Amino acid sequence: MAAAEALTAAIDQVIALFNAKAMDLPDGFFDRRTQFVLNGSSFETLLGRPENDPLVLMLARGPAGFRFAAKALQHAVPDAKLGLSDIAGSASTVIAKLSLSGTLRGTGEALNTVVDVTLTLAPAGHVEVAEASIDPATLDRLRIARLAS
Repeated sequence: MAAAEALTAAIDQVIALFNAKAMDLPDGFFDRRTQFVLNGSSFETLLGRPENDPLVLMLARGPAGFRFAAKALQHAVPDAKLGLSDIAGSASTVIAKLSLSGTLRGTGEALNTVVDVTLTLAPAGHVEVAEASIDPATLDRLRIARLAS
């Protein structure tokens, strides 16, 4: 149970750091090969390049991939706040429901949505795959806000 408590504490720390707009991460939470997936598509695919392209792997995987996504989200929602509303899991998979709130850049619209996150853990304990699911219409609103100046 100590491993589960440590993982929950690390998730809480990632959320607190995101909310503080810090790009730090708990040591060992992500590995340099951690893959990120959004609504079933890997970040590598979303960047429109071959999945084995070294530049894409450098940007889309591990702590850099997390920072890449976090910065894009914080640009679209400058006052973005995450909250943990539910968490469950096993030794190899953690499923969390996150609340995402803030104001969309460009429109001033309020954003209040749920993001379902599934973390697949490696035997060593770090996150091997982080998969987020968000309502496609909300994702489109985020994409439009990200493009606003």
